[in-house]
Amino acid sequence: MQTPLVSVVIVGYNAKHFLPQCLSSLTKGDYKNIEILYVDNGSTDGTSEYINKHYPQIILIQNLKNVGFSPAHEGILAKVKGDAALLLNTDTIVEENLLEELVKALYEKKDIGAVQPKILMYPDKNKIDSIGAFFLNNGLLYHLGYEKDCNRPMYNKAMEIFSTKGAIMLIKKKVLDKVSFPKHGNHKASIFDQDYFTAFEDTDLCIRIWLAGYRILYVPTTKAYHVGGGAVKKMMRSFVLFHGEKNRLATYLKNLSPKYLLKVLPRMIIMLQIECLAYLIMKRRIDIAFAIQKAILWNIFHLKEILEKRHYVQARIRVVGDDSFIPHLTKKVRLSYYYYLVTGLKGYED
Repeated sequence: MQTPLVSVVIVGYNAKHFLPQCLSSLTKGDYKNIEILYVDNGSTDGTSEYINKHYPQIILIQNLKNVGFSPAHEGILAKVKGDAALLLNTDTIVEENLLEELVKALYEKKDIGAVQPKILMYPDKNKIDSIGAFFLNNGLLYHLGYEKDCNRPMYNKAMEIFSTKGAIMLIKKKVLDKVSFPKHGNHKASIFDQDYFTAFEDTDLCIRIWLAGYRILYVPTTKAYHVGGGAVKKMMRSFVLFHGEKNRLATYLKNLSPKYLLKVLPRMIIMLQIECLAYLIMKRRIDIAFAIQKAILWNIFHLKEILEKRHYVQARIRVVGDDSFIPHLTKKVRLSYYYYLVTGLKGYED
């Protein structure tokens, strides 16, 4: 196999302070057959000037304002020339062998659609930030190994995962072409749902990859470090939670079969109401409780558009049933897991 061209796609908003580490680690890597596309999402911190001065080889795309993570990827497929696309956040630092190892894993078998490396915290490099997420039967995700010791044997074995972390994932271009949303009116083909400003867009994409008959793997032989403190952490908690829950509901309404919708949706609505009460009673956060209810209402008011997207996913993307992947990618957790999830305290175990 010839060395595939990898197109690295980065979207950033006022992320100039991350770029010296991120871009330096990327360009100094062992894998040289790459192109880098950077979407500057309306930054006012001199990001574009920095890139033009220090990395003139980067293809720079400038938006006039911050349109959000998903809309910033609109039309990017038309500009990508690579055989595979690495979706990368600005607040990451990659190891020298990252692309070499990810490419090797991605092309090992034809049915592998996407891969993610071991993502560690920074500067505490021994703690896991993400090695992939698994499905819970109430619609939540279980982030295996989060904040655990990365050296434990159970975290150093390749495995199938339900969803990658959007901070860094490598996807075959032909898979992206298959699972992306088509051109519509003035909108160009897009990797992500354009109604997702932030949050859960990575899982939505991953479910479509699974539905298209491809697998997603965690690759433990290479690492990236997630600095954190990116654009999402600068947003209000209620704003992020609204988009997260809104997008989670929309994702399942679009993608799941009727069998799994009937199983997951009632549990998810109940969990959202419990979460709402928990924030009201335990933290007195009326704004967050309101954001959760607003997320449900958004899906009701936009049900027509969601069903149109569902029709496209089910008719044009789906080639396998949910039973072919959801059961073996579903985890069972103790009730204490949800307590720690809501309170933000540490304590749940794998």
